[in-house]
Amino acid sequence: MAVRPDQPPVPAFRADSSPERLADELLLTLARPRLTQEVCARVRDVLGTHGAGLDWGRFVDLAGRHGVLPLVGRNLIRHRLAQSDEGRPLAPYRWIYSYAYEGNRRRNQALADEYAKVLRAVDDAGIAYAIRKGQPLVDTVYGDPGARRVGDLDLLLRRDTLARVADALTDLGYAQGRQSQNGERIEPFDRRTQLFWRTKLTNVALPFVKLSHRDDVELFIIDPCTSLFQVSSGVEADVGDFLDRRVRRTVYGEPSFVMDRTDQLIDACVQLHVEATTLYYIEIGKDLTLLKFLELAELLRAADEDVAEEFRRRVDVYDCAGSVAWALHHTALLYPDAVPAALADGFPVADAATLDEYGAFDGQVHRWESDFTTRLFDPARNKDVTARSNVPGPRAAV
Repeated sequence: MAVRPDQPPVPAFRADSSPERLADELLLTLARPRLTQEVCARVRDVLGTHGAGLDWGRFVDLAGRHGVLPLVGRNLIRHRLAQSDEGRPLAPYRWIYSYAYEGNRRRNQALADEYAKVLRAVDDAGIAYAIRKGQPLVDTVYGDPGARRVGDLDLLLRRDTLARVADALTDLGYAQGRQSQNGERIEPFDRRTQLFWRTKLTNVALPFVKLSHRDDVELFIIDPCTSLFQVSSGVEADVGDFLDRRVRRTVYGEPSFVMDRTDQLIDACVQLHVEATTLYYIEIGKDLTLLKFLELAELLRAADEDVAEEFRRRVDVYDCAGSVAWALHHTALLYPDAVPAALADGFPVADAATLDEYGAFDGQVHRWESDFTTRLFDPARNKDVTARSNVPGPRAAV
């Protein structure tokens, strides 16, 4: 896959990098489900020589922003990368990394106990569904309940079943609304928000939420979705196709359904492109998260040729090659070994200028002044964005 000169791949973890850059490269190196002995040895070597000058505050901040703090925490602790072979500390804040991982594992168990009830209720009501993202990725990509922070339960549904889903969730104590300022109740969304989501965002419904009364889980959140594609994308896809292809999987200890491997790939690519270029996500700093690129990379690694061939066919059917090309291009910058050249070459970027655009899904196209890798590691990247999302209502907090 050809890489644009102004968007070079993120370099490997090197001892001659600046303290800031060293933190960025360490994050990218550790944000993997599996580390080889060679990678672990290189991390110890560089930290042993230059760890004292590394910007550790930036490292911890970015790990949290990119959703990978539990994962990098686990890797630092499990592979004993925070200390030398002689036991000398190589990385400060060891307790932060262990608490992030262990605390996340306990948190995810609390989510599992609650979301299992939801899956049983939806199943008992005879409603067809498939779980998107979240826990299925924890199971297949990480195989470790503490390595990935989970927030909501994303359910792909037929639109004509939403009322029945709402009834099932209401019986479990869920409501469509936002948490009050004092955290003690759920307040209904205002009429304007309800009307906007009902008429403009017809591929999703307002989330159903429930107070957890726990310190480690602020809210239980159910996100209903009736199409993988934004209305403004122009893609017409029958959600029934995806539900017909769903596969049985035990999730949260319950017999459940998830999307098949090919549809998971399509979903990951489309969602990555939407989040990275939509004002709604840019405003809250969720437009570029390393976690999403990592998970697409791992799904690609696991895809055999049969899956890849079916992926090509379905992308053509749903006419979503633009989103796929964007996602593959940028994932290859971060994880070049994960994107097969044959697959990437099959989805060339039609116009390189579009790689730095945002706002198209909002109907107002703008261009970033900085390149992708600079933006990825810049927590203040949205300071230059003057356009505003017109979507009222909830903003992701997970």
